[in-house]
Amino acid sequence: MAQTTSEVWDSRWSSTRRTIDPKVIDNIFEPYNVINALRKRGMQMVDGGGKEIQVILESSAGSAEAFDKYDPLSKSPRDPFESAFYKRRYYAIPIVLSDTEDWENSGAEQIFSLLSALGDNAMNSLLKTINEDCVSAQSGKKMLGLQDLATIDGTGTVGGINASTSTWWKNQFLSADVTFTNSTGNIYDGIQAWNKIMDKVRKQGGRTDAIFTTYSIAGAYRTALSSQGYAELSGTKVNGLNGQEFPGFMGAEVIADGDIPATEGWFVDKRSHQLRVMKNANFKKTPFVSLQSNGQLGQLSYMVAGVQQITNNRRRLGRVDDIVGIDD
Repeated sequence: MAQTTSEVWDSRWSSTRRTIDPKVIDNIFEPYNVINALRKRGMQMVDGGGKEIQVILESSAGSAEAFDKYDPLSKSPRDPFESAFYKRRYYAIPIVLSDTEDWENSGAEQIFSLLSALGDNAMNSLLKTINEDCVSAQSGKKMLGLQDLATIDGTGTVGGINASTSTWWKNQFLSADVTFTNSTGNIYDGIQAWNKIMDKVRKQGGRTDAIFTTYSIAGAYRTALSSQGYAELSGTKVNGLNGQEFPGFMGAEVIADGDIPATEGWFVDKRSHQLRVMKNANFKKTPFVSLQSNGQLGQLSYMVAGVQQITNNRRRLGRVDDIVGIDD
């Protein structure tokens, strides 16, 4: 709520207007880097409809046999296919404005468009909630999170398939138990841990495109890269440490996010990980409707998103935990 004023509105105060900056300045939202990356990095797939998402998986291999002449051969049929199923999940946040507020927020007296700003706030609030759920464990009617898709021991049921019994469905994992900037020989322990989990993914045919981790761990990674004190010189101008805020690691983009739990990191192959979005609920605003049927002069809309986070090849996802960053 805005602070109250204590001035006495005499002629001196009444005769002079205040200087007002009409731009609304965000003081609450953070950069939601996980959901932004999922929506921009080729991992988003838009679906036209459907009650559930079905992914058909090849889950077993046959055994060829060597033979000669009239040796009898196996006639046993193969059943190498099954499916994973994912439920749709929906999110909504209201945009509500009374007619009197809308009337007053118009004409020359309008400092900024209240209705437009409420819409922007609703979108940011929607992104905030979904970003938090992207890196959490699923509960209630929420979407699956990274903590579900890639667990700390590779097990768990995802898409209706239990990895404890269907071991081919286990994700890759590593409990590093290291401080990133400690070193063994000339190699930082955090770099070693990242190499190990990335190699585990590679052995399963995966290719890590993105590493989602904490600012603390990403900062430790940047510290490791800059620890030799290199500086870039241009004539008489010293540029200091130049380049990306979080440089890539072996071809993977390093993405830091404040919602990711401490000491955690996920290694994602974009071919095996998707954010599925409904076309009719693609982070969009529903039409405004009148509240007059409730005896209220006002209007109501919702910012909505129909989303689910899925994997079609869980063994190509990796998770590493117990890495201490620079300020953990």
